Amino acid sequence: MKKDLQRIAVIGPNANTTRLGDYSEAAHESSGEGMFEQIKQAVSTNTEVLFSDGENIPEAVAIAGKADVVILGLGEWLKISGEGFDRSDLNLPGKQEELLEAIVATGKPVVLVLQNGRPLSITWAAKNVPAILEAWYPGESGGKAIAETLFGDNNPAGRLPVTFPRSVGQLPDYYNHFPSKQGQYVEGDSSPLFVFGYGLSYTTFQYDDLNITTPSAGSTNDVLVSCKITNTGDRAGDEVVQLYVRQETASVATPIKALKGFLRIHLQPEESRTVTFNLKQSDLAVWNANQEWQVEPGEYTVTVGKNSSDGLKDRFNLN
Repeated sequence: MKKDLQRIAVIGPNANTTRLGDYSEAAHESSGEGMFEQIKQAVSTNTEVLFSDGENIPEAVAIAGKADVVILGLGEWLKISGEGFDRSDLNLPGKQEELLEAIVATGKPVVLVLQNGRPLSITWAAKNVPAILEAWYPGESGGKAIAETLFGDNNPAGRLPVTFPRSVGQLPDYYNHFPSKQGQYVEGDSSPLFVFGYGLSYTTFQYDDLNITTPSAGSTNDVLVSCKITNTGDRAGDEVVQLYVRQETASVATPIKALKGFLRIHLQPEESRTVTFNLKQSDLAVWNANQEWQVEPGEYTVTVGKNSSDGLKDRFNLN
């Protein structure tokens, strides 16, 4: 986003506050470190930054109509997420969905910034909002970090540590389930909205040359998994390379894949680097029918990629 736009509208219940999380005090929930204040400091002196907390939706729509772009701060707040604060659905709380759809209907470019403590069901937003920034509960400097990311001073490399379901009906929804969990929903797509490990950057990365080196029979040496990563974009950035393993032959049921390692690397434009994972054989142990941890011989599938569903695959045998 450009810093010299004529007008930017910052709208929503989380637009001028920095959420600290469940164990913070209410008095610390809002300060000059919020997103609105930090955006005002980040933009050009000629840029007007408009504000609405979104409580009055027609008023918020009118303000959005005056702006070149709208930054919409939605999500959760103190005493709605955390220990002892369960919810019966995962939708945006209150009238936030109504506010979101009304702002998008103005036709103005919209950036959705979420501060929340749990994955939310944002299926409509994912289809209709061109840019979504998941900030979680970002802490005291969260507003500054959000502003830096929105304006490109920070190239994001965060990856989702949980799966985002399409609706509460998909729960429990997690990537490392057993093969038996393959049911389809009558009402629609059974795939997650955003998979575990998902995340975007202001640059792009390409994966090539997956190679697996296995130890000789009877050896306790590591399995070596290497892959070449190339920054194919026009700016420097970090990529989080993720290693997943699936045990194809086992004496007990095993997950369809399990995260066994990850590396964060920094690459300049057009730079390539080969990363190597040292996969310990002990990391492949399963809790067998005799209630013992055991590394079993057999076939394993390795996936190296940018998230839990996208990557290069190959297999190896452990003897």
